[in-house]
Amino acid sequence: METEKKQTNSQGRQKRRTRSKKQSKANGSAKEKAKKGGSKNSLLPEQNRKPYHSNLPQLPVKKVLEPKETCVLCGEVIDGIASALTHPDGGFCHFDCVLNKIKEQEKLSPSQKVSYIGKGAFAVVNQEEDGSFSFAKRIAWESSEAFAKMKQYVEEIKK
Repeated sequence: METEKKQTNSQGRQKRRTRSKKQSKANGSAKEKAKKGGSKNSLLPEQNRKPYHSNLPQLPVKKVLEPKETCVLCGEVIDGIASALTHPDGGFCHFDCVLNKIKEQEKLSPSQKVSYIGKGAFAVVNQEEDGSFSFAKRIAWESSEAFAKMKQYVEEIKK
C-alpha cells in the first residue's frame, strides 16, 4: 500500500511540476510580449537599446588641397582635378572643354555624337533609329603615361 501511495504521490508531483513549468513559460512569454510591445513574430528590432559610443579618440582626417590649375583650352581655374584630363601638349583641361573641342574638330552628322569611352579616349558614335549604336572613329586624347603622371602629381600635393 505504501508503495502505491509513493508512486501516486510521485506521479502527482511530476504532474504538478510539469504543469507549473508550462504555466511559468506561458507567464514568461506574456511578460516578454509586454516588454516588446507586440507579437513574438515581429521582425523589427527592439527600440529600447542605447547607442554605443566609443571612448577612443577620433583620428585626424588628412586635408586634401585641390591643385588650382588653369585649363589650357579655356583659361579658367579647374575646381575638381579628378574630372580633368591632361592635354597632349602639356597642362590640364576641363572634361567639357575637351568634349567641345573634339565636337568642333570632327564633322558630325545629326545621328552622330561624341562620347567618352574610358582610359582617356573618346569616340564618334553612330546612333541608329532602333536605339543601337556603333563606333565610327576612336580618338585617343590622353595616354596612360600622362594619366600616371597626373595621378602622381595629385598624390604629391596631398597634405
